[in-house]
Amino acid sequence: MKTNMMHKILVLISKEASKRGFKEARTYNHDEWSLYIYKKGDCIRIDRNTKIGDIEDWLEKTK
Repeated sequence: MKTNMMHKILVLISKEASKRGFKEARTYNHDEWSLYIYKKGDCIRIDRNTKIGDIEDWLEKTK
């Protein structure tokens, strides 16, 4: 597994998600990193194609 900029970004998001009470899992598949964040039975996958607005919308939905 190679460490790259996307991995560093996902680690930071993961740490913040944990502080806010979310469960998380990072995965490495087909040479790409992604992050799954879980709360209230719902999940969002964050990868290099995810837009900030998608994350904001998901956070609003899980309040």
